[in-house]
Amino acid sequence: MEIHNSKSDGFLRNLQIISLANLLTISRLIITPFLIYTILKDYYLISGILVIVAVLSDWLDGIIARKTNDVTKHGELLDPAVDKIFTISVLVAFVEKHLLSTFIVFLVVLREMIITWFRSVMVNRGIVIPASFYGKLKTTFQLMAIFLLSINITEIGIILLWLSIIIAYYSAFDYLKLFIKSKAWE
Repeated sequence: MEIHNSKSDGFLRNLQIISLANLLTISRLIITPFLIYTILKDYYLISGILVIVAVLSDWLDGIIARKTNDVTKHGELLDPAVDKIFTISVLVAFVEKHLLSTFIVFLVVLREMIITWFRSVMVNRGIVIPASFYGKLKTTFQLMAIFLLSINITEIGIILLWLSIIIAYYSAFDYLKLFIKSKAWE
C-alpha cells in the first residue's frame, strides 16, 4: 500500500523542475552563511575553498544553462540576485573583522542598486542590457579580492577590491549613457 502526501508530491515535482544551472546558483546561496562563519572564525583554508566553489558554481551555472538551452527568466533574475547577496554578505563579514570599512561596502551596494534600477527600468521598456566587458572585469576583480581577503592576504585583496569599485563606477557610466540614449525615463 502506497501513501501519497500531496504536499510532498508537489515538492518532488517542483524539485524536478529546478534545472541544474539554477541548483548551482542556489548552492552559492547555501554556501554564503558557511563562508561567513569560516571568515569570522579565521578558517582561512576552508574560506578559500568555499570561495573557489562559489566562483566555480557561478561560472558553471551560465555555461550549463546555455549548453542545455535552459536559459530562463527565473534563472536570469535568480543569478544576479544571489551574486549580490553573496558579495554583500561576505564583504559585511570583512567589515565585522575590521578588514574593510563600511564605506567600501556602501560604494559596492550603491553601485549595485543603481545598476539594478537602471536595468529594471530599461527591461520594463523592452530594452535588455547584457553584462558589459567592464561589468565582467569588475566581477573578476571583486571575486579575486574576496578570495584573497578570505585567505588573509588583505593588502592585495583590498587593492583589488578598490580596483573593482573604480571599474564598477566606470561601467555604471556606460549604463547611464545607454539609459539616457534610450530615453528610458520617459
